[in-house]
Amino acid sequence: MFSSAKAAIHKVPANDSEALKSPLMGLFEKKRCRDFYIYVQDIDFKKPETWKGIDINKQPMRDIFKKYKLEDNTIDFLGHAVALFNADDYLNQPAAEALKKIQLYVDSLGKYGDSPFLYPIYGLGGLPESFSRLCAIHGGTYMLNTPVNDILFTSGKVSGIKSGQEEAKAPLVICDPSYILGSPSTQGNVKAVGKVIRAICILDHPIPNTNDSTSCQIIVPQKQVGRRSDIYISMISSAHAVCSKGLYIAMVSANVETSTPELEIRPALDLLGPTLETFSEITS
Repeated sequence: MFSSAKAAIHKVPANDSEALKSPLMGLFEKKRCRDFYIYVQDIDFKKPETWKGIDINKQPMRDIFKKYKLEDNTIDFLGHAVALFNADDYLNQPAAEALKKIQLYVDSLGKYGDSPFLYPIYGLGGLPESFSRLCAIHGGTYMLNTPVNDILFTSGKVSGIKSGQEEAKAPLVICDPSYILGSPSTQGNVKAVGKVIRAICILDHPIPNTNDSTSCQIIVPQKQVGRRSDIYISMISSAHAVCSKGLYIAMVSANVETSTPELEIRPALDLLGPTLETFSEITS
């Protein structure tokens, strides 16, 4: 739970009390940020009287920041490291979505430790296990080793999948791009709209300036590195049973914006210190 600022890594102030202690802001800005956090925590999205005279369903998030006279650097970490938007488009959109994200972030603190984030022990393999249990509770069926032969469409919209002679209906299909590209029904209807570069780095030390944390999330806001979207770093370690003791795994990812994607993530790689091994790939 860190944010990169001025070529250094700083803890993100995630509530009103942390705002008063943060080195990211001056004295008066700390008070303004604290007032903003109190405003967000007191909002009830079903009670307009708690919105303090702003129609959050119509007015843009930019108006909220303006009301509290927040500086650009403060807006940067609130929008990117707390609300987790990867670009600044949200500033011109109705404020409700951003406020809900910030409120969720604040409410998540302290639930299972001093971070709003969770990471499964033994890696991402724990996610399908949890999903299968949750799926069963709600009456769903979890199927292993089941091929997807086609993506079904109704009136131009996805309506499910086909496996052999059986069909499963759904209003939404979430899958790896390989399923789409290999589906007969999607030929000519699907195109790649972007690419992502990912680098997996093996370290023998925690990321510098993170208080020797065994895990952390670092967000490099777009403006600080001259990009249109953010760069993300997630670091885990043997504490999560994903590598040997004494090793750390840092994963760097970013949207590809130029013809030299490896250079695009260089500012993030520089934050890691020396690496034992680095593996990178570009995917659609």
